[in-house]
Amino acid sequence: MLRPILSICLILAAIAPAAAQAPASPSAPDDRLTSFADTAELALAAPLIVRATISRANRLTGKAAPDVAPGRTRFLMTASVSNVLVAPGTTGGTLQYLRDAPLDARGRPPAVKGLEVLVFLTAPGADGSARLVSRRAQQAWDSALADTVRAVVAEQRSGQVPIIRGVSNGFRADGTVPGESESQFFLTTADGKPATLVVQNRPGEVRRVLVARGDIIDESAERVRPGTLLWYRLACFLPARLPAAAGGDDAALAKDWRDALASLGPCGKTN
Repeated sequence: MLRPILSICLILAAIAPAAAQAPASPSAPDDRLTSFADTAELALAAPLIVRATISRANRLTGKAAPDVAPGRTRFLMTASVSNVLVAPGTTGGTLQYLRDAPLDARGRPPAVKGLEVLVFLTAPGADGSARLVSRRAQQAWDSALADTVRAVVAEQRSGQVPIIRGVSNGFRADGTVPGESESQFFLTTADGKPATLVVQNRPGEVRRVLVARGDIIDESAERVRPGTLLWYRLACFLPARLPAAAGGDDAALAKDWRDALASLGPCGKTN
């Protein structure tokens, strides 16, 4: 059950570094999420994710916003929480946070009062303070976006999807039919448990890219499906080329690695 909180103030300094790193150009970068990877990154970074309606937006200027990047303007947002998607504990019914919003082509600030949003925040501190996890951490409410966020968080909490650190070794074996082969690449993971990327090539069939967890590679190996946390962690964090220490000097093995990444497709994550 929600309980009122008079204010949850965001830390001004938390936004300042992001503003300082923004390109010094007349127009600010677009804050829209353009790929599954963008959404997954936000969902994994935010301990608090809520659906809310902006009830007040006070524009801050001058000394109250000394470090705003060109093409942006700072608002103190007050939002009423209507639904909590993810929370580390009890969440208040009202949130306040700072946002450096992009100006439109005419240099005008966006009209946000009454806007329903999906907001990605850090966990509130002992004093109730929190902050946006990135400049794109306020998005217009969209049920499909919310469903994607819930799915990513559920996969992450299941503990079944490894956090990929790299690849340590690999080998390739030809099949009994010309053109048939299987390569196995042993991945390094954050939990230290086995994870193997399996690439199967069979004549007349679409290449199969699987991930097996455990010491035995069998039919339990999972096919990598786009738009999943497993896909994100493979497509966005594996090296583009197989390192020499992992068998990259073997031309056939290195080609299977490149073909596997091509089958996964580009990460698509934007800054």
